[in-house]
Amino acid sequence: MKENGKKGIKILIAVLIVILASVLVYLNQTPLFLEKTVRLFNKNYEYKTPTVELDSTEGVFVSSMDDARCVIATKEGIKTYSHMLKEESNAAFSGENPIVTVKKDKYLIFHKGSNKALFVNGKKNIPITASGNILTASVNENGCFALLTEEKGFKAQIIVYDKNGVEFYKWHSADSFVNDIAISPSNTAFAASALDYSDGVLKSKLLIFDTLSEEPKETAADESITAIEYISKSKIAVVCSSSAAVYSSNGEREWNHPFAGKSIFAYKIKDGKIAAAAGESNLTTETADVIMFNENGKAIVNYKNKGDIYGLDILSNDILIVGKRYMRVVSNKEKSYLKSGKDITTAQFSGNSKTVLLHTGMLVQLQYFE
Repeated sequence: MKENGKKGIKILIAVLIVILASVLVYLNQTPLFLEKTVRLFNKNYEYKTPTVELDSTEGVFVSSMDDARCVIATKEGIKTYSHMLKEESNAAFSGENPIVTVKKDKYLIFHKGSNKALFVNGKKNIPITASGNILTASVNENGCFALLTEEKGFKAQIIVYDKNGVEFYKWHSADSFVNDIAISPSNTAFAASALDYSDGVLKSKLLIFDTLSEEPKETAADESITAIEYISKSKIAVVCSSSAAVYSSNGEREWNHPFAGKSIFAYKIKDGKIAAAAGESNLTTETADVIMFNENGKAIVNYKNKGDIYGLDILSNDILIVGKRYMRVVSNKEKSYLKSGKDITTAQFSGNSKTVLLHTGMLVQLQYFE
């Protein structure tokens, strides 16, 4: 009877753990909470952090995806991993300094100094060969993508492709040095930021294209443009050296937020929002303004951060602030904080605001906030 009673208790405990684990998943808790709970019954239990070991610290590009999966590109190729960092697929695409552009479940990889790219749309791998070396790329949620390339006799060339990798628009820049591009969710429009020195004065401008027209609309910018991204079919987010703004598809500036006397040293454009960190310097002893705007220019997060900032990420109304040795999740106040024992290469939200895809040295891991 005693043995049966012990077995019954063990079975009951096991059932309770399974139920608790299910509840934690439903409540979006992290494995840290589960680990503490299981240790009440088994003091030796230790949760094994999902980890990918890399062969090198050089030539690595790590990016999370909207569905909590991730892609890791190295000099040898690119691999896709599940939300628990289990390898799902791989593609041979070797070269130095891989760069990956991700949108939803689609991504494009190219290597600096090369004219070749690989576009991955679900299970379809589409190789692309451009006429000149690829400088940057943009992918939209529908699978259309654009390449900015070098082109002999011109300052730059922009090529737009459909989801099957078929080229359907091309534009050559004779006067302007193009430094960034973004393709609209409409598939028929895209934008570029450029520097123009044609009249002897260096000017920054925003170019807005319709693939039904040969030439773009031009809008002068007050300062040098750092990055652009569509946040809807008709709105373009623009981050400059010391301001953030949104322009309409007609080239009209809808709103602008200047960081007076401060420089933007980290930013993120994602999910229809712009997050920017600005300060007088990016030192551990300095305090920076970290502000997130919605597409209408309303500041939905306004946080004073003390410490260096090397990266930002966005998830819903939360911002992930990434320093050299720390990570902090904030809204209008601090929600979570985590120190790192190693220098952080990159850190991004992974599925929820309590889970981070962390790249340090030769390791890519999931880290959890309590």
